[in-house]
Amino acid sequence: MRPIYKFLIIVEAIIGFGPLVILLGLGLITIPISIMGILDGYYGALVMLLIEVGGFLGMFALISVLMHILEPSRYFLSFAKLRLFIICGFCSILGFAFMSGINIKFIWLLIPIAVAVHFIYLGRKYVFAAS
Repeated sequence: MRPIYKFLIIVEAIIGFGPLVILLGLGLITIPISIMGILDGYYGALVMLLIEVGGFLGMFALISVLMHILEPSRYFLSFAKLRLFIICGFCSILGFAFMSGINIKFIWLLIPIAVAVHFIYLGRKYVFAAS
């Protein structure tokens, strides 16, 4: 792969997932609050905790697929774990969208989904291997 294509793929990842990385960072604040809410019997906090954990798993899958696209001879996760983490990431984005209320303000959540689909297409030999 030519260096300009690698650079453009990295720029696409930064633009597409930058806001979600910021939200995941801010979500670190909610993890202790969610755990305390669950211990107090408020199980709505479990949804927030699952969205945060799913987001981190999805980000880990995104990084694995991105690294495979940039370096096609290496595999970073097993195929089953990779697919599970990708599903967790998609569910996390959709869960956040539904909890925030589907509104025109949150149309920017379609950008990471489109970028993720593009990366899955580029790394399809890795994502769909052994299936």
